[in-house]
Amino acid sequence: MKRSVVPILVMALVLGCGYAAAEKDAGAPLSPVVDGRSTGKSVLYPKLVMHLDWDREEVLKLALENVKNLFKEIPPERASVHFVMNGKAVNLFRKDRAGEHGKAIKELSAKGVKFKVCRNAMANNGLAKDDMLDVCEIVPAGIVELIILQQDGYAYVKP
Repeated sequence: MKRSVVPILVMALVLGCGYAAAEKDAGAPLSPVVDGRSTGKSVLYPKLVMHLDWDREEVLKLALENVKNLFKEIPPERASVHFVMNGKAVNLFRKDRAGEHGKAIKELSAKGVKFKVCRNAMANNGLAKDDMLDVCEIVPAGIVELIILQQDGYAYVKP
């Protein structure tokens, strides 16, 4: 019985490789990105929500680098990325504090990344909309936004 299974497995492997090569050569703009390093699953349109809740610049820097690395593998137009900030993290998106990260935030926003800031956290930190970077979208409650995005299939990442 084992002998009859081996040729079938070899044939399946050969046909699968041929299909992958043909698809790669076709250069179809919407062909899936394959992660053969771990799961072998196709990622057609990855959706990511990055959650920040601490006023720590090193965490913001890591999160921004994570998204830049994502875009090296998957073009921005083939992904949906949202940052959701609540708690003390809203302070990282103040105009007077953005510093070197402000440029990266604006560049990612131009590529379609959404930056959502919790209105409740802004109030708790004495901040108004005018205090925030222009790319920020104010949402009523960061926790609710996180729930909605996760229900919509977004992968939750907290650096």
